Amino acid sequence: MKQNLLLLVLFVPFLLFSQDVKLNGTVKSASEVLPGVNVLEKDTNNGTSTDADGNFSIKAKEGGTLVFSSLGYKTKEIKINNNKVINVTLDEDASLLKEVTVRGFSDVRGKARKRLESIQSMPESVTAVTSQQIDITGIDDIGGFLTQIPGISYSESQDPGTVMISVRGIPQIRYGASPIATVVDGVYLASADLNNQSLFDIDQIEVIKGAQGLFYGKNAIGGAVVITTKQPKNGFEGKVKGGYGNGNTVDLESNISGSIVDNKSFYRFGVSYSNSDGFIENTTLKKNVDFRKDLSMRGLLKFRLGSSSTLSLTGQHNSSRSGSVTYVNSNDNPDFEDFNPNSFKGNPTADFLGVGTLKSTIVAASFETAFDGFKLESHTSYSDVDLFYNGDYLAFAPIDVYGPTPAAFQTMNRTSRTLNEELRLLSSNSLSKLQWNLGLFYQNVDSNWDTNAFYNEDPTDFNYTNTAIDRLSADNNTLKSLGLFGFLEYNLTDKFNISAGLRNEWETLENMENVSGVKSNRSYNAFQPKLSASYKFLKDKMLYASYSRGFRSGGYNSLVVPASGIKKEIDPEFTNSFEVGAKTSFWKNRFIFNLAYFNTVFENQQVYRFGSDGVRSFLGTVNFEESKASGFEVDAKLRISNHFDLLSGASFIKTEITKAFEASAIGNKIPFAPQSSFYVGLFAHFKAGENSKISANINVENKGKKYWFADDLYGTDQKDVFQKPYTLINTKLIYDIKDFTIGLWGKNIFNTQYNQEWWPFGVFDGDPKGGPIGDIRTPSQPATYGIELSYKF
Repeated sequence: MKQNLLLLVLFVPFLLFSQDVKLNGTVKSASEVLPGVNVLEKDTNNGTSTDADGNFSIKAKEGGTLVFSSLGYKTKEIKINNNKVINVTLDEDASLLKEVTVRGFSDVRGKARKRLESIQSMPESVTAVTSQQIDITGIDDIGGFLTQIPGISYSESQDPGTVMISVRGIPQIRYGASPIATVVDGVYLASADLNNQSLFDIDQIEVIKGAQGLFYGKNAIGGAVVITTKQPKNGFEGKVKGGYGNGNTVDLESNISGSIVDNKSFYRFGVSYSNSDGFIENTTLKKNVDFRKDLSMRGLLKFRLGSSSTLSLTGQHNSSRSGSVTYVNSNDNPDFEDFNPNSFKGNPTADFLGVGTLKSTIVAASFETAFDGFKLESHTSYSDVDLFYNGDYLAFAPIDVYGPTPAAFQTMNRTSRTLNEELRLLSSNSLSKLQWNLGLFYQNVDSNWDTNAFYNEDPTDFNYTNTAIDRLSADNNTLKSLGLFGFLEYNLTDKFNISAGLRNEWETLENMENVSGVKSNRSYNAFQPKLSASYKFLKDKMLYASYSRGFRSGGYNSLVVPASGIKKEIDPEFTNSFEVGAKTSFWKNRFIFNLAYFNTVFENQQVYRFGSDGVRSFLGTVNFEESKASGFEVDAKLRISNHFDLLSGASFIKTEITKAFEASAIGNKIPFAPQSSFYVGLFAHFKAGENSKISANINVENKGKKYWFADDLYGTDQKDVFQKPYTLINTKLIYDIKDFTIGLWGKNIFNTQYNQEWWPFGVFDGDPKGGPIGDIRTPSQPATYGIELSYKF
């Protein structure tokens, strides 16, 4: 029955293709191409809109008239003649440029549902940040963006690739899949290790929350981050930027862009470099443990093949080197209280300075061509990710008493090689009552995960020539996935819209555990439907409701620890997400207020767990039968005047583990999921002179109470191991004069302290409140500030 429904969704649109004559063209303003322009055949319902490059394709009757309209520009009508290529330049509406007229927020369009559409019209919770907002808020990585969105938390711990993201109560699994899919220019980033990469040369970032399995497949159980980079156009342009901050932090960035042949072939290349000595000192080694060096390069070649086809070739390389295993232990820091998750004193004292490296290379090809009434898109990519770190293994335990040479150190190496291919057919008439999207997705992931402990048997040997190795794990994993999906959206009336979609994903997993020699494999499929409806009860005011199902891939634990419930197989996790909400606009679009209520039910929720069998300890993933998360979200924007904008949002989440093999977890909260959060940002813009302006921003981020563990760890109640709420304040001031810009910025300017991660290892010695082993924590980043200069040419 499921397969029949899927086939029905896939083939219905082919019955609806038009037979009219085809027209193509580009719409631009005096300075740039214009995406999202409405293109309508006059006196008909036949229409489309321009894509991200300002291009359009439409079938219309010869002798008719095309009407081009966009917010902020004068509407233009063009008579259709024998010319099949129509290029249009729209003039800005002078009435909206008067200083005394307060303009509302522009209509932001996004691709979160795999086609360009107005964010305010989507029956989903979507947040978008444009390139201008990115500049003024100082966002330079994915984490910096996510922390400003209510309902989402982000933290880094231990090594360059280990991040912890939580979305609406759905946490990331340590060393496992993220709850949110990340897509850059249509290319899916398969490795969660890439979620902390630097961002530069970005045009727009979108976050769509709620299960998005239909559009993004596996691991999009909490939503998706859609990143669009800046695209090249005719004419040469470029930018150089340099900055300096505390911690001896140096930042450099440059990009160039232009056309090889005007209107036919284009290029864009950018590079970003950052180097910081760090801020947190290891008092044993007298060195900072949070040093970091990043180098990122991205190149793009784009070709227009005729009037309706585009080919893009992209390449990206990232290389990071930073400190790792940067924890503080309570044994060597008397101010760090045992069994106190909200104790923030002390410094790292390990006698082995950990170092981590993360290198990734991604190459991709994207092809798009327009037919009569629909488009074909293909996205092919290959990525290679290599992460390595080492660090002190037992700094928190009494065994480590050697001094400058550690008794033991650890290493980890995680690698993955991923091939993705996605084919999509989608409707191109944006004004039609029916919109549709069909697709096929294939993925092959080969990954390795090796962990080792080294014990130094000669404390006077600084070359480690006499060490004993304990090979903890050595896993080779292969995941193959095939997904088939279809989506239909229909406007029953001008006010009432419904949509439905189906996706089925078939996965095969193989695991070779080289320490034990055990080989495992299995297959399963995941059916992911999606339904939504919206009703515009007034102009610019909409109610919506949706249901969607998502899943996170299964996997294998490297070690089996029966005493802690850690099995070999990790079952796939499913979520059923329900959402109702309202999107409203008032005061000529000067006040936007969106509200959403969500309810998520988890099946076989994946939870990481620290286990021990009395001989060795291991961090593994277990499945709890059922959990629930529900809450409210508010997103608001107010244009106070032409000079001041106020942006804000809030989230309130309630979670509960309702069924679990570990009885002590039942009734507890889902870990790593803040119970509340809010964001307030004030933006100011002033004209300082004929060719100069001043922009400023101050934003406040608050994260609520967060629990560290799912169960009552070794008799320790969950209610005693939570992090208290904390607030961060960031600010930036920019002065522009012609093509020069100078900026001053500060992050966490009041030096708020909190823990990125906390572990009560004291439970292992039977005295969690003061035993010889002690606890460990990963500290937060202190206040940072700096200056930056840039020049556009």
